[in-house]
Amino acid sequence: MADLDPGLIAVLVIAAFFLVWYYGAFVYTRRLARRIGTELKRAVVGLGGTSKIQWFGTTAFRMKTEGADPPFQEFSLTVTLRPREMPINWAIGTAQGRRDAALVEASLRKDPRIEFELVDPQTRIGRRRSRSKAGWSNVSLGGSELLLSSDDERSARRILESIDPGTLDPIAALHVTSGKQPGIAASVSVAPGAASRGIAAIRALAERLAA
Repeated sequence: MADLDPGLIAVLVIAAFFLVWYYGAFVYTRRLARRIGTELKRAVVGLGGTSKIQWFGTTAFRMKTEGADPPFQEFSLTVTLRPREMPINWAIGTAQGRRDAALVEASLRKDPRIEFELVDPQTRIGRRRSRSKAGWSNVSLGGSELLLSSDDERSARRILESIDPGTLDPIAALHVTSGKQPGIAASVSVAPGAASRGIAAIRALAERLAA
């Protein structure tokens, strides 16, 4: 039997590695998305209204609720999973600190009494937001050191301190806005049990803002 070309062997080994990686990552991502979708569906159903889900490929989907119970009007979650199907993309995403996360966008029926922004400086989005402007204040909630920005810092602190701090842990960044489109936007972790706790925090926050 003729000796195989070492270059050909190397190509075959690399091709096999990428094929196995792709298949494993594909299966893992599908299972992860199914687990996250199931958990979020249970949490969102409790908000009332009519919900629907829209998929964007295998790594992102949006769950939207229309006609939600007060204090919400609409509530949507957009889940984005970090890339895993190619080793180089996975390595870059890991180096950049990208994580699987859900973007919550909740419109409110009533204008909130105050506006504020809260970020976790240990997260990628928190670091980015904290660098985007000045005037942040340190706030300690349940042992976590966060950054707060508000024109009415005392009221914002009082509202945040009335919420179970354990439900705030999954939130990397949160922004309450008033005016023509009052609402709450937040970046929430989708680790097991985290998203449902984050949604509970956002609901409690919305109820206090509408009181």
